[in-house]
Parts: sequence; C-alpha cells; structure tokens
Amino acid sequence: MTSTSNNDEAIHQYDLGIAYCTGEGRSKDTKEGAKYLQLAADQNYAPAIRDLASLYLSGDGVPPDAKKAYTLMKQAADAMDPAAMYRLGLMYEKGLGVPTDLYEALKLVAYAAGAEYEGAADDADRIECIIDQNREKRLRSRPVLNLEVSDVDVEAACCKKMLDSMLAGDIYVAETFEGPELLQMDDAGVETPLTKCPFCGKPAKRVARDKPY
Repeated sequence: MTSTSNNDEAIHQYDLGIAYCTGEGRSKDTKEGAKYLQLAADQNYAPAIRDLASLYLSGDGVPPDAKKAYTLMKQAADAMDPAAMYRLGLMYEKGLGVPTDLYEALKLVAYAAGAEYEGAADDADRIECIIDQNREKRLRSRPVLNLEVSDVDVEAACCKKMLDSMLAGDIYVAETFEGPELLQMDDAGVETPLTKCPFCGKPAKRVARDKPY
C-alpha cells in the first residue's frame, strides 16, 4: 500500500470517527468514534491525534486520562496542527495533564493565532494580560537590589529606573535566535540585547524562574 493510499485511509477513518462523535448522518456513538479516531491516529494523522486527545481530556467515549490527552495533543502540536497548538496552549494555561505554564501557553496560542486559528488571537491577548499582571505583582513584591532574569521573564530589578522600565514593558525577556535574552526597546522600536542595567550598571544574573525570594 502506498503512502498516498495510507493517507486516504486515515482521512476516511478520521471522517468516520468524527461522524460517530457528532452524530452526523448516523446515530451518535462517541465510543465507536474514538475507535476510528484511534485507527487514524495510529497512522500519524494529526487531526485524529488531536481530536482523540480531546476525547481523553473530556472522558467522552474513552476513560478520562489528562496525561494521555497531553501526550497526544503535544504529538499533534509538534506536527504543526494549529488547532492542536491552540488546545495544548489552553491545557498549559489550566494545568490539564501538565503543570501550569502560562509562558508555554502564550507561545502555543500565539503560534495558533499566527496561523489564523479562530479565537486564538483573543486568547493570546488574554493570557499575555495575565502574565503582565503577575509580573507586576512579582516585581513589586521583590527587593530592588539585583538585576535577575529567568529563561522566560524578568524576575527582579536592580534599581528604581530599571523597575519602572520593566513595568512599562520597555525592558523584557524574549526568545531570540541565541536563546532567551534580556532586551530593551527604544522609541524607534529597535531591540537591543542587555547584559547589564543601562541605568546603574549592575550585571544581569540568570536565575531559575522558581527561585525563592
């Protein structure tokens, strides 16, 4: 059997599984639908893997298993399926089958938004707003002593001017080709990597994101 016929078979199994899950053109039977989705998923058909993951997350037609749902959803997301990236992002946000990680949630949902997946842009904005609020609370609660950054965010400020710039979003951590870096954006929108505070000169220290203060 050729790869093309394999793909056609997987698509047919997927369509049949969805028809059973939705009751379109036949009696609704999610358990039967899950069986056909599994057959298509076994052939690495990303939409089937994604929708089978959703069934395991809800426990509809299969035993509920959030960890298995996560494994399957990540497999589909790694295949660059926009819907899977979006759903996986929400799983990271809510801590379903995986520890809560708002930064990973934002990254995945933003990818889905870039692929114009419906609703992803609004959810990316919402998650980013939560991260911004958490950052402000975190920075205001920590001593203004050292410039500390993790692999995902600024963690502590070294001086009042640095704190104000962090809170304003002018200095931040972002993923670059060189990995996560501390960046400063000027009035023209140009980003400059920072290794020390531009105000007091203290060097930037890399710390774990869960460092206790």
